[in-house]
Amino acid sequence: MAVTPAVNEVRAAVLARLTKIRETMETVVVSVAGGSRSLADVFAAVQHCDASSNGDEVVVEGFVYLVKIAEALPGVGKVRARRILAEFGLTERTRVRDVPPTMREAIVAALS
Repeated sequence: MAVTPAVNEVRAAVLARLTKIRETMETVVVSVAGGSRSLADVFAAVQHCDASSNGDEVVVEGFVYLVKIAEALPGVGKVRARRILAEFGLTERTRVRDVPPTMREAIVAALS
């Protein structure tokens, strides 16, 4: 079965969009690792995301795995990040947007 040019164009558009999302997610992790953003800033952006989604970066921040951001924090390694998240009952597959608002401050305090 032949693939039409229209299908190729749609596929290319979807791949471009996914590439942009992945790059934005990586930018969030790198900014946390570099110290220009804190975990509290990421949580605050995700909290405001529900009220108004005015940009891709704010929406994408919610899709990043919390463990990736925790590991990227200066002074926190993979083992410490995973142990602290396990203490809160969070798994490696927990996304930032899925963390209950009541736990966010405690997680920030434990990881700092």
